[in-house]
Amino acid sequence: MNKKIITLFVITTMLFWAINFHMAKIALEYYSPMAVAAIRFFFGVIILFPIMWVQYKSPKLPVKFSKKDWWNIFLTGFFGFFLTIYFFNKGLTTTSAINSSLIIATSTILTAILAFFAMGRKLIKLQWLAIIISFLGVAIILVKGDLAQLLNLKIEDGDSYILMMAIVFSISQIIIERNLSHVDSIVTTSFASLAALILFILSSLPELISVPIPTDFAFWGSILFMGILGTGVAYAFFYKGVIELGATKSALYMNLIPLFTVLTAFPFGEIVTPIQLFGGAIIIFGLLFFGWSKRKKQMTSGVRA
Repeated sequence: MNKKIITLFVITTMLFWAINFHMAKIALEYYSPMAVAAIRFFFGVIILFPIMWVQYKSPKLPVKFSKKDWWNIFLTGFFGFFLTIYFFNKGLTTTSAINSSLIIATSTILTAILAFFAMGRKLIKLQWLAIIISFLGVAIILVKGDLAQLLNLKIEDGDSYILMMAIVFSISQIIIERNLSHVDSIVTTSFASLAALILFILSSLPELISVPIPTDFAFWGSILFMGILGTGVAYAFFYKGVIELGATKSALYMNLIPLFTVLTAFPFGEIVTPIQLFGGAIIIFGLLFFGWSKRKKQMTSGVRA
């Protein structure tokens, strides 16, 4: 598939995920994080499997996978879906959508660090400097501009959960690029989503049985958006990008999430604070600097070659 189309898919994913931050805030006013995730992934799986069947023109897969492949698909579901969405929903119960989007944007940096350790992908000094700059921006947001709180490890629980979300999501990207690049992205996404759905149902079953599911239009509107577009379509697009463009390059487009989150904030009543703007500007500068240093590294390598 044309890489320009793949890039468009990834950018569309960032828009859907940005809106997800606002939609999740709405859904979490009515139901618990685990129950919201279970219903969301139910619709995500309903969308993903028919897409896969249409693509292969059969409910049966044309190839067989090894036990190692299935294990890595499960790990993708566990880290990239189950833990990611658990931390996402848990964090959004106590922090803002804008804060969350700025912190999750650091997945670009986290993915590069994990690739350094897990895949031996070298980083030059400029890239390490960019990493430090980005994490400085995250630190400013985490402590709301009062860096003294950082020394005392006083960080809001919600922000801590979102930071954990960024870490586990980055782990899933490394698993895919390292171990599942030979598997079609729609297959990986579909079965990883199914694994996550099972885990979410098992975790929230007592509540789903004992607590009535909300019937409010706002709840179902947010759930359907997150399930169909923010999960089914978005994950299929993104993991296609990871396979075709690479984990680090795909993660770089996550720089757009804070921008899209701010642009879509006002209809949802979110207010952008000066500290968020300042910390966000530092994060985005660090991310852009990282991207520039990566291109410089490639150019230098090309000249030496």
